[in-house]
Amino acid sequence: MNTKKPIAGIDYWPNENEWLNPTPEQPTLFHQALLFILLFVCLQFSWLSVRDYTFGHFIRGEITVKPVVTLINLLSPQIHAVAFGNQIIAHGGGLIIKLGCEGVEALFILIAAIATTSLSRASMLKGIFIGAIYIYALNQARILILFYTNRTDKVLFHLLHTTVAPMVLIALVGLFFQWWLKTHQSSN
Repeated sequence: MNTKKPIAGIDYWPNENEWLNPTPEQPTLFHQALLFILLFVCLQFSWLSVRDYTFGHFIRGEITVKPVVTLINLLSPQIHAVAFGNQIIAHGGGLIIKLGCEGVEALFILIAAIATTSLSRASMLKGIFIGAIYIYALNQARILILFYTNRTDKVLFHLLHTTVAPMVLIALVGLFFQWWLKTHQSSN
């Protein structure tokens, strides 16, 4: 135990551990916001450079469309939906999964948000991995809902596609981030 007397006028006398291992200064909200924006922009520009090529077609076709078509055929076998690249083809109306419909931007928002926190690297990576699965499932459900809505009500489809579904997806990603941050900050 340190028995040295404090210097006159100093209210606090740190122990040896605090001198040797100072706590890192927490970034300000401004710095976190700036880092979030820069990381999101870098991820977005990286995606822009590959989204029109083989990798982007693989994401939209193999990763997004084919599983949704499988779900459609399980739920409604009479529709006989077929996956053709980035298209869901079906009698009575299908869908084309265009750029931005694969949910990648929502994932980039989550990655940028988690990466700007003070969580441990393990918590960050785990959050990004679980968040990616969560976003993928949400986006697949969104496409499934849009597919059935497109077949029954074009006006509702337009409203869901352009306004409601994107806002709900981003709100649910925000709620996941908030939950992840709350449950893992206390353990760090």
